[in-house]
Amino acid sequence: MELPMVDVSLLGQDSNEKSIVIKQIQEACQTWGAFHVINHGVSEAVIQAAMEVNRNFFDLPEMMKKEILELGSRDMFSPVKLLTFQRSARGSDLLQRDLVRLYANPFEDFIDFWPTHPADYREKMGRYTKDVRKLGITLFGAIMESLNLGPTHLQENFDKGMHMVIANSYSPPTPESSIKIGVAPHSDHGIITILLQSSPGLEVLDMADGKWKALPCPEGSLQVLVGDHLELLSNGIYKSVFHRATLSTRTTRMSLASFHNFELDEVVEPATELTAEDCPKRYEGCSTRDLIKDIYSGEVGRLIDRLKI
Repeated sequence: MELPMVDVSLLGQDSNEKSIVIKQIQEACQTWGAFHVINHGVSEAVIQAAMEVNRNFFDLPEMMKKEILELGSRDMFSPVKLLTFQRSARGSDLLQRDLVRLYANPFEDFIDFWPTHPADYREKMGRYTKDVRKLGITLFGAIMESLNLGPTHLQENFDKGMHMVIANSYSPPTPESSIKIGVAPHSDHGIITILLQSSPGLEVLDMADGKWKALPCPEGSLQVLVGDHLELLSNGIYKSVFHRATLSTRTTRMSLASFHNFELDEVVEPATELTAEDCPKRYEGCSTRDLIKDIYSGEVGRLIDRLKI
C-alpha cells in the first residue's frame, strides 16, 4: 500500500502550501487511517540512538532487567512495565516478544521510573520522546484543522494528555516456524500513534477491499496511525486503522510506538461541531482508561464499536 507522504515542514509555510498538506492529511485519515511523515523534526541521530539504547536494554541479562523493572506486573496503569510474551504453535515453534512501556508526559513526572541501565537509557530515550511529543502536538493541530475544527481545538487538553511509548523487540522465528505474526490485528486506543520501525513489518487492513497490505517504511520517515479516540472525536469521519505486526525471518525486529491521547480519565465525545440534525452523534463518550481496560478485559470486539449509537 502506498500511503501519502506528508512533509511536516510545510505546515509552517505560507497558507497555500499549508492548505495542500492539510488536505493531504484529511484524505489520508479518511481513506487509509494512516500516513507517512517526513521532515518531521526528529533527527536521524536521535532515532538511531533511541533504537540502539533499546536494543541494548533488551540484550541485558534477564535478572538485570527484572531488577530494573517489575516483570509481568498486572497493574495495567503502572508508569513503567516490562513484559515478555511467548507463544507456541506446535512443539518448538516459539515466538518471543519483549516490550517495555514508558509513560512520558509530563516528562518530569515519569523519568525517574525509567530504566537506569544501560546508563544512557534515560538520556537517549528522553531526547526521542521529547522530539516525538513535539511532532505529535504539531500533527494534532493539523488534524483538527483538517476536520475544520481549527488548529487550536482541544489543544490545551492534548498538551496535558497522555504520552505512552512502547518499545517492542520481536525475535525472528525459526525457518520451520508457522508463526508469522508478531502482534494480532488491532486498532490503537489513542488519538494518533507515531511509529518508528527498524525494518518493514507493519501491515494495515485496506478499508477499500478488506485485504491486508504491507507498508514500507521509507528511509527518514515515521508512520502515523489514526486511533480509536480520533475516530470517536471525529464522529466517524476518520476511522481507526486495523493493523498487525509481521516478523522478520532473519533478524530481531524492533519498533517504537508513541501513543498520544488526552488525560487518562478525560471523557472524549464527538465534537459538537461535527454533529447536526442530518448527521447525529454516532458514539457515546469514553476515556482513555475505559479503552485500555477494555483491551485487558477479554471482551469480544472493540469498545469503539460497542460505543456506536
